[in-house]
Amino acid sequence: MGDMPHNRHGLIPMLVAIRVAAERKRRAAAAEAAAKDAPADKPKKKRGWFG
Repeated sequence: MGDMPHNRHGLIPMLVAIRVAAERKRRAAAAEAAAKDAPADKPKKKRGWFG
């Protein structure tokens, strides 16, 4: 519980802040793992007329 926010007052905002912090960490870890596995020279997807 080292991610305890100090500027929140009340139980529910504190729990929400902890959940948001955990979700950010999970997404950062997933993005780092995806960046490691993905090829570097991925072609850009064309969208519409203006590519």
